[in-house]
Amino acid sequence: MISFLGYNDKDFPLPDPMPEGMLIGRVVEEHRGHYFVMYEKGLIEAGVTGKIIHTSESKEAFPAVGDWVVMAISDKNQALIHDILPRKTVLRRRASGKIIAEQVIAVNIDIAFVVMSGDENFSLNRLERYLTIIYNGGIIPIIILNKTDLFTKAEVDIQVLEIKKRHLGVTVVWTSAMTEEGLNFVHKTLLPGKTYCFVGSSGVGKSSLINRLIGEQRQYVKEISAATAKGQHATTYRELIELDNGSLLIDTPGMREVGLVAADAGLEETFADIITLAQNCRFSDCTHSNEPGCAVIAACKAGNLQVEKLDNYLRLKRESDYFQMDTYERRQKDKTFAKMVKEFKRNKPKKT
Repeated sequence: MISFLGYNDKDFPLPDPMPEGMLIGRVVEEHRGHYFVMYEKGLIEAGVTGKIIHTSESKEAFPAVGDWVVMAISDKNQALIHDILPRKTVLRRRASGKIIAEQVIAVNIDIAFVVMSGDENFSLNRLERYLTIIYNGGIIPIIILNKTDLFTKAEVDIQVLEIKKRHLGVTVVWTSAMTEEGLNFVHKTLLPGKTYCFVGSSGVGKSSLINRLIGEQRQYVKEISAATAKGQHATTYRELIELDNGSLLIDTPGMREVGLVAADAGLEETFADIITLAQNCRFSDCTHSNEPGCAVIAACKAGNLQVEKLDNYLRLKRESDYFQMDTYERRQKDKTFAKMVKEFKRNKPKKT
């Protein structure tokens, strides 16, 4: 029976029958197509079979940090990954660059901590991007407002209130790696056998928080800038770390871009209030921009929905829809996109 790194046969059933000579392990590091896998006897370096390379239709078919894999060990004490067990959850975004493709950030995550800070990294619109990709992957989010030692209690209270006003049902905790404020709550959240992921923009303090949780300087942290009083981005790759209590943490590099893939499920969860209001619109295909009888616009005018949240929802919805189009549809969409944006700006409700 396998009992390490959060494995259970209910969530990750083994092949039946298990191929002779094969072992199971979990990917704990990924370096551009090269992997380190933890199995019952320790850590081993691994590659993938030619079959995976040549038959995979996308990068999503390759192993990612958090994956459970079936592998064989060679005489040179290296492993070859033959298969990936079905994933329970997947955190993905649109890959950077002009090519429209998905990038898997990490998999088999139970809870994702979205780390923000109160400086220019504080953005409710960006927060909703993270929430959308987290919900879309079937993962539970918790929001961390970090670096509270740099702000007054009144300033922190205002930012926490802004977050909760926009997303009432999401757990929010405020922390400081310097003073250890809020770390007790995070510690209590980390349960044995569960996998947690830290995501956020560069410089918000993810690695510092993880170092505090681990109790050692395992994650490299750059010195705080004297000019800005802010930490600099340090993490350059994804890594799964096991804590003393048996919980597992995945740190990720700071993301400059959080582009959406097909994210209908994530949008429905992040903007559940807008989706509910839209059910009362006069037209079933209402775009919530200028149609008569739009219940969403009416809610904005009545002060029951923030205009900024509606703006961001429409922006993310277009982005998700655009990703799902084929090449021809994208070309046709591009011809009318600018006109649609102008129309929306001309008719959108004013702030109340």
